[in-house]
Amino acid sequence: MDNFSHIMTTTDLSVGYKNGKSVNTLMESLTLRIPKGKFIALLGANGVGKSTLIRTLANLHPILKGEICLKGKNIKEYASKEFAQQLSLVLTDPVQSGNLTVYELVEMGRFPFTNWTGKLMPLDQEKIENAIQLCEISYLKEQKITEISDGQLQKAMIARALAQDGELMLLDEPTVHLDANNRYTILKLLRNLVDETQKSILISTHQVEIALKMADEIWLANCGENMKCGTPNELIKNGDIERAFPYLKKLDL
Repeated sequence: MDNFSHIMTTTDLSVGYKNGKSVNTLMESLTLRIPKGKFIALLGANGVGKSTLIRTLANLHPILKGEICLKGKNIKEYASKEFAQQLSLVLTDPVQSGNLTVYELVEMGRFPFTNWTGKLMPLDQEKIENAIQLCEISYLKEQKITEISDGQLQKAMIARALAQDGELMLLDEPTVHLDANNRYTILKLLRNLVDETQKSILISTHQVEIALKMADEIWLANCGENMKCGTPNELIKNGDIERAFPYLKKLDL
């Protein structure tokens, strides 16, 4: 179990797509570690495979090669309900059930823990209320999700993932539809959640400068190169960040 120092590990992982006999490998030979209680930002250009990696780690996309372990157990060995109790996911896909209130949306995070009746127990209610409070959206609980802003909806989606109360949260481009102020607010919220809950959070993002200031670790993906992993300062000092994002000069960290 690696003494739970690492929530998720990958070994010689390749991700991409199969189309018949054709294979499009986007990333390969990935040996990655997600430590407990850390905020990790996955950076890279469009098309490099960030979303595919996130979905593969979340067991939504088939592995081309290698293996992924969650808390020392191969993700293929998890029942879907058990897996959802350990890992939560926030994607960029739009929410379909527009008639839900914010509270009802967050409530959905407890479904992996309910029995066949779907009845919520006092512990479930406690987890929901705690998630809403941590994401600072108590004032929105009774609002329909169609009546709130994009930034507020993203907070509600994060609260839903938080209510699942697994040790690992994965988020694919959580700021993609947001303005500059909300982009900062969401990443600061995620930073605070790691500090307050000691959960591990991995996000893919294009918000390079904010991520470098807030993340504990950076995974840097470049086409045709091996993944670079390290602290923001390590990757800046080595020149990896400037090579990947040449428009960034003299970062003030």
